[in-house]
Amino acid sequence: MGDLLLRRGVVDGRRRDVAIRDGRIRRLGVDLDPTGYDALDVTDKLVLPGFVESHIHPDKAFIADRTEGLRAGGPSAQTLVAELKKTFTVDDIYRRARRVMELAVRHGCTTMRAHVEVDAYVELRGVEALRRLQVELAGVLDLRLIAFAQEGIFRDGVTQDLLREALKAGLAVLGGCPSMDRDQPRHIDWFFDTAQDFGVPLDFHADSADDPAMLVSDYIAEQTIIRGMQGRVTVGHLGTLDVLTPDHRARVIDKLREAGLHVISLPATELHVKGRGDDRRTWRGVTRIAELRAAGINVALSTNNIVNPFTPYGHPDLLRQALVAAMAAHLGNLEQMAWLLELVTTNPARAVGLEDYGLREGCRADLVVLDAHDPAQAITEQAEKLYVIKGGVLVARNTRTSEVRTPR
Repeated sequence: MGDLLLRRGVVDGRRRDVAIRDGRIRRLGVDLDPTGYDALDVTDKLVLPGFVESHIHPDKAFIADRTEGLRAGGPSAQTLVAELKKTFTVDDIYRRARRVMELAVRHGCTTMRAHVEVDAYVELRGVEALRRLQVELAGVLDLRLIAFAQEGIFRDGVTQDLLREALKAGLAVLGGCPSMDRDQPRHIDWFFDTAQDFGVPLDFHADSADDPAMLVSDYIAEQTIIRGMQGRVTVGHLGTLDVLTPDHRARVIDKLREAGLHVISLPATELHVKGRGDDRRTWRGVTRIAELRAAGINVALSTNNIVNPFTPYGHPDLLRQALVAAMAAHLGNLEQMAWLLELVTTNPARAVGLEDYGLREGCRADLVVLDAHDPAQAITEQAEKLYVIKGGVLVARNTRTSEVRTPR
């Protein structure tokens, strides 16, 4: 198809046409002239900016059948996956990661920021595989890569140098996991030092524990302010907020806001992994999404893991994550679901630094059209993603058809 005209879709609650030319949104209006356009009738269908996966691990996807799952008294997901990583090859990572990305595009994702594990087990094999996909899928998916230290950086003598090599190879973000090293502040300091040396943003896995003594997001916020990196630091998980006293939590949230941190909640993984060590209650570990948003913090949702011990039923569908978050974080009221899709569109776009993103004239035409008339219907009915458009090009078309026969 050539230049596109989406006819009579629902844009910001109103029926409007969207004219797309040369990969950009050229006009928004009512009954636009269709001359020179290929028209798509999307009457009363919800038109959104393309979904943005901001925290996902395609390099360790689809490996649940290679190891055992989590069980009482058994090894952690980290331990199970670390053993498997020793056997990963470049081609193996490539095939599994490509499957993730093709599924993500089918489900409306137009931009993905992915963690690539770099450590003594897998070395730079994931970097090689994901860089290959970054080139091959350009034009279909904007793939941004994080050099991520899942295994910590002080357990061996090679990971720090491997992370530097990954950044030199073109990965644009540095990612840490403080809880994997005994001295969490030292881990965080190394990442800030290295990020500043290379001029890249930071993304931390942090505060997954139910022990308030393990809290580090406040220290990350302090360092962000001290080093002048406001707006360039992201924290994923942040479940520990859920076990703080209300006063303590309010102080931490205020510090996160002051630092301009982006927060990414990963509800499917939290619900599967958390609360396994307490036989009195089941802590679910999902961060305080509504409180963070109310405080003015940019908070997003993402998928995290796909069919591995961390999330064996993980699936790269951000509309599914919106439903999981609505159920797990008490966000099911209509006024909450009205803004919940912002957490998979505009908010993660800010977190990953997307420019010219959105449903405005002049923005890149990265769009998804849902078979629903408003966000609440899209979430509750898990609406089909009818059209996925990347840079003005239709890259996925899906249909949901059924026939109900009534007895005569």
